[in-house]
Amino acid sequence: MSEPTGTDYLAWNDALARHFFSPEVAGRPVYLFVTDDVLSQVGRVFGGGPEDFLQAIRAGPAGATRATHCQRARQIGAGWRAKNFQYPPYLAYLGLFVLAGGHEGNFDPRSYYPRLWELLGEQGAGTPPSFEHMWELWEDLESWSVRDRQGGLGIFVARALGGKIHIGLPLAQTVLTEAERRALPTIFVQAGLEAGTLPSDRELRRALVQGRPLLRRQTVRSLEGSGGFSDALFDVVSEEFLNWDGEVPSMSASRQSSREVSGGLRICLSVDKVSKQARATVRCWSRREFPDDGLLLTLPTIAEPLTCTAFLPGWSHALVTTPEGAEFAPSPAAWTAGLTLTSAAPPWTMRLRPARVRAFVEGRSEQLPGLVEVPELSRDVPFYLAFPESAWPTLEPWIDADCDGWTQLELTSGIPAGWMFGSVRNARTDTGLRAVDERLGFPDRRALRLVGGVRAGPGIAFFDFAPPHLVLDGSAPGDIVACDDCELSEDQVSPHTYSLPDGLAADTRIGLEVRNGSDTVVKRSLYLLSGFPWRLEEPVAIVDEYGQPQASTGPTTITGATVQAAEHAPFVADLLRTPGLGTRNPAQHCRRERELEAPIDNARADGASLPPATPPRGHRSGPAPRQPTAGTARGAPRRFVGRRLPSC
Repeated sequence: MSEPTGTDYLAWNDALARHFFSPEVAGRPVYLFVTDDVLSQVGRVFGGGPEDFLQAIRAGPAGATRATHCQRARQIGAGWRAKNFQYPPYLAYLGLFVLAGGHEGNFDPRSYYPRLWELLGEQGAGTPPSFEHMWELWEDLESWSVRDRQGGLGIFVARALGGKIHIGLPLAQTVLTEAERRALPTIFVQAGLEAGTLPSDRELRRALVQGRPLLRRQTVRSLEGSGGFSDALFDVVSEEFLNWDGEVPSMSASRQSSREVSGGLRICLSVDKVSKQARATVRCWSRREFPDDGLLLTLPTIAEPLTCTAFLPGWSHALVTTPEGAEFAPSPAAWTAGLTLTSAAPPWTMRLRPARVRAFVEGRSEQLPGLVEVPELSRDVPFYLAFPESAWPTLEPWIDADCDGWTQLELTSGIPAGWMFGSVRNARTDTGLRAVDERLGFPDRRALRLVGGVRAGPGIAFFDFAPPHLVLDGSAPGDIVACDDCELSEDQVSPHTYSLPDGLAADTRIGLEVRNGSDTVVKRSLYLLSGFPWRLEEPVAIVDEYGQPQASTGPTTITGATVQAAEHAPFVADLLRTPGLGTRNPAQHCRRERELEAPIDNARADGASLPPATPPRGHRSGPAPRQPTAGTARGAPRRFVGRRLPSC
């Protein structure tokens, strides 16, 4: 086989695929952001560059017979899985469409097709023939990454920028460069965002503006505008944040090759309304699993370190002092200024954000006792507020006008002196909270999470025998959740939770949407894979209660598995064994049982009356044992008849 050249289409196709899809990005989002720099890096292997890539595209794949480029892409993509291609063979064409979005020249800033025609070296105008069918290839690429590869090489999601289905698909790949995406965890930490929460667009914008030294000028400019690219930017950043588990590159010069974990601290309250007393503790929250040995967290103002140990997934026990084991209570200053605790080995940093108002909800939704602090509020959920008395003049008009069921509780302990505490049954707006603390309120962005089920791999693929259910975070009045255009009903017990309908097609893309009126506010995909047999259609073996093979099942069955080790004799079920039988081979008991039953079976066959059962030697007196039920034929699977096995 000849070595690939710089103008070999498949060489470029597979080189680009290896660049973007690899085990290093397993379970993480993949964006097909093809630039001149990427082409120079990818083509270095076979001495090619951006111009060589364009020549390969213009020449097309070997054997292609269609006249136009989009038609050739469809041709080589038709039935490609049966042709033993290692990667989707149309990927280079999709890379061309992305490259056109950033192609510079004397073009209208909003134009796309003139850029594409110039890259193709043709004097065309308008939409290239069959370009309207390219969405099929984008969705097939998603299917390949999720269904075929199960996220093991990264997860590609076909999304359109600004709702423009044709040019929006390639343009959506250009929102953030690979370097910008790698910088996002650092930007999140510097802005004080906590992994696992649902930040608003206001918080994301604040974080990106603060982290602008790590972003391109084009990205920073988009923050100042609105519309398609700006909306897509926040969509991508929000998705990256929701997938972020708190891991960040180390900022320490001594840890250049290590990574640190950033997590949150939450104040928890145990309130006794009768005595009007409360006890405040602090728990750690993280999307990463806590180390088995726990963490020793330090603070310059604390003499002894604090111990953090895992309690529930995502949550620690209340922090305690070392070695006394006394519960750690946050100082009055920490309620306002926040708190930062660090662990040297392993490198973890846990932060309690500064706040002028702190909100709490009942911890039972997280399987925690008492009240738990939350960084944002959910609509239609009761909550508690703790705040300085100086904030009351701002909060009071909002509580009177937009809140129901305000009840003040005058606590004598647990909160700082000069603070107020109370509960709200329902809030219709968050304007009063935002006026006091702009970071606390209702989220203005929805997120549709896949919860539960059995995943077939990282990402959005599940086995069809155990699908997930849906949880809508940040829901707003009028939201509707739909699955393949079928509206779902909200769970009556768990708010904002939805179950998938029965009979969904397996091994194909399932569309999930959140709609509000005529707007589609969330759109994502789901795959149910049928590649794992959960139940056998026919049993492998049928045995009776003694472990003897049978031809068919009886009225009572047990489904399970028997594992036979090579060094042991064949397994014989000893289902009727009772204490005191010693360690004899169960088969001996079974043979003895059959010998005793032979006269009974023969008498039944002859129609004779059955003799009374004679207790075996050493059998204790008591009620007569139950006899086998009538109709039990020799050799058929028998029910348990309640007889005791005699001693042998």
